[in-house]
Amino acid sequence: FYDCFVQGCDGSVLLDGSAGKPSEQQAIPNLTLRLESSKIINDLRSRVQKECGTVVSCSDITALAARDAVYLTGGPEYDVPLGRRDGLNFATANATIANLIPPFANASTILTSLATKNFDATDAVALSGAHTIGRGHCTSFTARLYPNQDTTMDKTFANNLKGVCPTKDSNNTTIMNIRSPNKFDNKYYVDLMNRQGLFTSDQDLYTDGRTRGIVTSFAVNQSLFFEKFVDAMIKMGQLNVLTGTRGEFEQIARLGIRNSFLSTGVEMGEIGLAHLKYEEL
Repeated sequence: FYDCFVQGCDGSVLLDGSAGKPSEQQAIPNLTLRLESSKIINDLRSRVQKECGTVVSCSDITALAARDAVYLTGGPEYDVPLGRRDGLNFATANATIANLIPPFANASTILTSLATKNFDATDAVALSGAHTIGRGHCTSFTARLYPNQDTTMDKTFANNLKGVCPTKDSNNTTIMNIRSPNKFDNKYYVDLMNRQGLFTSDQDLYTDGRTRGIVTSFAVNQSLFFEKFVDAMIKMGQLNVLTGTRGEFEQIARLGIRNSFLSTGVEMGEIGLAHLKYEEL
């Protein structure tokens, strides 16, 4: 998401910037990307290059890493169309911010933003289901706690969050999904139905009548959620891709995207290289 929604799935979120020309990495929404993930992505890049030569892009590796992280934490397995090339330039910090959805966004903002990229309400709710695992920073949701509690938030849930984030400016983090924080499943939507969504951008999907029914359908039917999530992920993975002679194959993936569940699979040769079956986008 952090790569594809800015200027397409071109790996540009991995590129380094400078003091005079800040990169996508340095935009505020991307400051929470885990820097240690760069080691995983770079390790994958070097292993793939050793096996295949310089024919697999960092943007493809990122897409595969996202898929495998979902699968290894209990989510669906799906085929990833490959053949992307890496971008030569990154978007400005302002362009990055303009294209990413902030945690304080309401459903109207989310639907409007995604519609510009041809995603509908079902896609929006399905992609938000990625919040079934991961952690959220206090500063992304304390406006819902201080000075007054958001009325759409369960009181017990809010009080527990205040223990983690005692002030509006706390730097702590907490789990995104209180029912199964380390498993990719549909419990995120159950949280929303119980007014236990962490971000405004989460909870408002249940508050808003246009998306409430979709949230409910995913909460009671995990298979349906998995089906729609896969559809949305494949669709997102084809946003403004570079193919043919456009772009390049990066020698080094400089940052890395979030999850670190890939190392065992790559070590054993069960995940990652086993899935590098090329088909043109």
